[in-house]
Amino acid sequence: INIDFEKIYEADKDKYSRFIIELVPRMKEIGIVTSVDVTAPDGAPNWSMCYDRNIIGDVADYLIFMGYDQYGQSSTKPGTTAGYNWVETSLKKIIDYDQVPTDKIILGMPLYTRQWTVNQDGGIVSRDVVSMMNVKIPNNVEKQWDDELKQYYIEYKSGKNTVKMWIEDGTSISAKVSLVTKYQLGGTS
Repeated sequence: INIDFEKIYEADKDKYSRFIIELVPRMKEIGIVTSVDVTAPDGAPNWSMCYDRNIIGDVADYLIFMGYDQYGQSSTKPGTTAGYNWVETSLKKIIDYDQVPTDKIILGMPLYTRQWTVNQDGGIVSRDVVSMMNVKIPNNVEKQWDDELKQYYIEYKSGKNTVKMWIEDGTSISAKVSLVTKYQLGGTS
């Protein structure tokens, strides 16, 4: 069973940990493996600071690190869904600071990206979620490789607006999958 509670109040962090502490032994009694989703260990209080990754990682069979939404629905500027450098930095924080055993960490990866449309002033007009299978690049647009993010980036004009997209594809996913071997993680999702 996978437990995925999001947007928890930071004030309820200990209550959520208590829920996991009490749930997992009951799941084990009936032979159920339990995983718990967590976000990157930085950012907003009710998005990322609301999890005690050390306790959850100690109690649950697996901790699933949602390695995506680096720049998400609430972002005030366009950016990648999951840059390699951000994923690795977040993963190291979970391993080193939160002291979660690497073989208990499952790396969750995005199979989507966002198509950001910005106006002439740089304001976000839209941030549409696009499946990896539906990414369409106009013929005259050339992909630019970003070695730090380990993904391609495109940008093109659409009327008076500019469309920006950091592409999640086989290349970017393969780079993230390499972190499983590098850190001896429990797997991917």
